[in-house]
Amino acid sequence: MKVNMYTLASSQVVRYAIIIAAASLPLILAALHVTHAGESIGPVTD
Repeated sequence: MKVNMYTLASSQVVRYAIIIAAASLPLILAALHVTHAGESIGPVTD
């Protein structure tokens, strides 16, 4: 019983971690893209 509870809890934690990673990945990529675009625009305007 305890083993089942622990496995269920761990699987849910992994599931939430995957969901959070999948949700934050586009935000991280967008932030990197924005910062990269800002850095690339700087020298061009200069």
